[in-house]
Amino acid sequence: MFRLMNERLESVYLRADEIGDEIMETMCERLKSSKVKCLDISMNCFGAKGVAMLGEAMKENVALEYLGLPGLNITIADLKPLLDEFGSFCVEPEELDELKKKIKERDAIIAKNEKSKGKKVEPVPKLPSITQDAQGKELVLKNDNFKHLSIGLNNLDDIAIEEIGQVLACLLYTSPSPRDLSTSRMPSSACKKKKKTKKKKKIK
Repeated sequence: MFRLMNERLESVYLRADEIGDEIMETMCERLKSSKVKCLDISMNCFGAKGVAMLGEAMKENVALEYLGLPGLNITIADLKPLLDEFGSFCVEPEELDELKKKIKERDAIIAKNEKSKGKKVEPVPKLPSITQDAQGKELVLKNDNFKHLSIGLNNLDDIAIEEIGQVLACLLYTSPSPRDLSTSRMPSSACKKKKKTKKKKKIK
């Protein structure tokens, strides 16, 4: 199964398959170069360590669009290493300039590979993208191809949902129910914070 993850499969469903940290280590190593777009590993036995390995795999993976993690009994602290690989982040100007330089070098490699017509292909490094917020400020966007993260039936309360929204920098829409928590990438216009207004009752 894990060998096939590097070949032709686009969707892998391994729900309630007694997957522990040892199997996760093998899977995540394959996931780094896998073409799988949908991976559902919900209701399994791995915990914080397995989620951390997923975070490491996402530093190299360029294909995954959907990840299902319900029913793992994990907390917001367990999810942090994975969430750090999604969404947009503010960085120092020096870091941003360095990233722009690396993006130019990567684009040059891509152009060179296209001209070589497959004779000698140089590895293309995975780099985050650069986006802008509503005010035009440049942000670093990690894994911009990722679209859906399902993390329901875990130890996540309303406070955790709010933290997840902050980590993902308003690029993900969070379901209001922690029992069926699922986040999907939405346009930035859908993430504007609305002020809560309380209706005052008129006293007659």
